[in-house]
Amino acid sequence: MPTSRSTQIEALVVRVVSGSDPAGQLEALRELRRELDAMESELAADAVRAGMSWREIGAAIGVSKQAAHRRHRDSVARLVRDAETAESNEGGGVNVSVSARRAVRLARQEAANLGSNEVGTEHLLLGILQCGDEQSGALLARLGVTLEAARDAIQPTAELTLEAARRAYARSERAGAASLVSPVARRVLERALTQAAARNLTELTALDMLRSLVMHDDSGASRTLAHVGVDTNHLRAEIAQIQEARNWPRV
Repeated sequence: MPTSRSTQIEALVVRVVSGSDPAGQLEALRELRRELDAMESELAADAVRAGMSWREIGAAIGVSKQAAHRRHRDSVARLVRDAETAESNEGGGVNVSVSARRAVRLARQEAANLGSNEVGTEHLLLGILQCGDEQSGALLARLGVTLEAARDAIQPTAELTLEAARRAYARSERAGAASLVSPVARRVLERALTQAAARNLTELTALDMLRSLVMHDDSGASRTLAHVGVDTNHLRAEIAQIQEARNWPRV
């Protein structure tokens, strides 16, 4: 389990068992259940991809095969589909890291929680802030960006063109609103994969995604960061320094 996620769960447990505010304890318990349910779905998806049967998965979590299938079939299908799509030829054979996949899943949750039927770059930023990737997490923390501050300051992409809106509507009809990724956010993910492949990288990380998110100042992610006082030019320079330290050529 990534360190940041482990710390978050531990903090929620402490709030539940040692808090003095019943309302706050109940809220923490709800958040803890959501985190644990999401983690169980991720592990179930990993198990399916590793070849485990639903009977084996059910036995591992203490329920029947049928109960395990009912509980996780939709989320597992989506997680597996997302991973396979991201790792397809579109990415030039680049694998997607666990933390990057988790960032996309968490972005979907953030979008839903904020009442949006579309995952934007601003939601992907929130996903990256809690996905457990050490490099992107440390960089954003050093710049003073917290999940709570970003949520409070969240901003949408400045403008959605008519063409993009039509494409978004068409995809929502095919895939369902809950799984819709905005045209801008989808282009960001595609660009991150393409650039990773161009640099001959074998894995796309959350830091790669973050770089693509802030390439344009009018993206929801860049505007959100600006609202919490981050100079996106400085952020891009910081990412470039990390790239150089890892012997990555600039893109």
